[in-house]
Amino acid sequence: MNEKDPIDDLIATLRPDALTEDAYRRRRSADLARAFQSPRTPPHFRRFSMAQRTPLLVVAATAAAGLAAAAIIVPQLVTGAAPSRGPIAAQQSGLRAPSVDAGAKSTAGGTAANTRTILLAAAKVAAEEPIASGTYWYSRVRTAQKVHSAPDEYMAKITPLLDGWKAKEAELKDKPAELKAAKKEFDEKILALKQAKLPYTAIRSDTAEMWLSREDASGRRVTNQDVKVDFATPEDEAKWKQAGSPRLSADDRPRTKEGAPEGILSIGNDSLTWSTISELPTDKEGLKAKLRDLYGRSGKTVPLASYLWQTGTDLLSAPITPGTRAALYQVLADSTSGLKSQTGVADGMGRTGVALETAGPDEAGEAGKITYRLIFDDRTAKLLELDVLEAGSSTPLLRQTYEAMGYVDDLGAKPSR
Repeated sequence: MNEKDPIDDLIATLRPDALTEDAYRRRRSADLARAFQSPRTPPHFRRFSMAQRTPLLVVAATAAAGLAAAAIIVPQLVTGAAPSRGPIAAQQSGLRAPSVDAGAKSTAGGTAANTRTILLAAAKVAAEEPIASGTYWYSRVRTAQKVHSAPDEYMAKITPLLDGWKAKEAELKDKPAELKAAKKEFDEKILALKQAKLPYTAIRSDTAEMWLSREDASGRRVTNQDVKVDFATPEDEAKWKQAGSPRLSADDRPRTKEGAPEGILSIGNDSLTWSTISELPTDKEGLKAKLRDLYGRSGKTVPLASYLWQTGTDLLSAPITPGTRAALYQVLADSTSGLKSQTGVADGMGRTGVALETAGPDEAGEAGKITYRLIFDDRTAKLLELDVLEAGSSTPLLRQTYEAMGYVDDLGAKPSR
């Protein structure tokens, strides 16, 4: 730990909730890696001085979103299943899959479907989409996360720990063995604090919008909009009030940043930028070769299947061409081990689509505790939502709903549909 680092920076790395979109994208990479590893291995807890971004997925010391089969009284968190009538569901019986995924089983409220068949159907639908045009790529994303701590209460507990560590670090700077032991003890205390649970369940939601120019470096990002905190049940809200109604959101102010967003689209893929994705291959073999090359240069130690799902999720939320989207679904169709699929799944806006999901370990390494889910539109094969579900819970750890995506001609404009 660097003694020159400001205490505020250190505190920032120790927050249990990373509420910024950048932090979410970094967390997503770690979480999806754990989800798609084969064989499964318990994850090791990361050092708390983690590198920052999080969508998808570092998804900090917690995984992300509980998608409910049972009803949950929280606005923007609509769940459930309804009959799918889009082309993908209709084409399932017409597409013959070379192999059947053993993980594709019926789940509550849904229809059993072969994962590979669904992905191939999605590829066919995507290929038939017209090529869109416009000056700016626009996206609006609503993120909901379970609140893991009350900010003021958390800081009141962590500040003395930090002060004590800084003093101990200075005291033992010439005693490496004792310093190492003290650091281990400090880490354990921080970990226990981060894993502590509130006596009630609350969900914080906010919206981010982005405009990205196809022609120059102009653009805009408006984040942390429409911040709202809801409770899973009236009983949870009552417990919160009994606890003194502590503040549950550290920052409720919208932030606007002019200019193009960060160049790199996908964590670990330095050459995969917003400006280069339009050049990605539009055929399966060409895209597969490109992704394998990126994987080799990424330095990632996760399995290739895990890498493909991580990067594929990033691409599905980006302005790739219909041909590239179709090729991507075909590539993913070749890597379906351990996946389940379900039609008629509702996202946070109540839109129904097709879901792909897999189970993974939690931060403690216990298998099957976290479910990772992608929902895409049954009519257009476009991404609707990314969820990380806590097994047996209807409360989200994290949910990222893509409310709108498309091209517009003017900065600040929004798609008509």
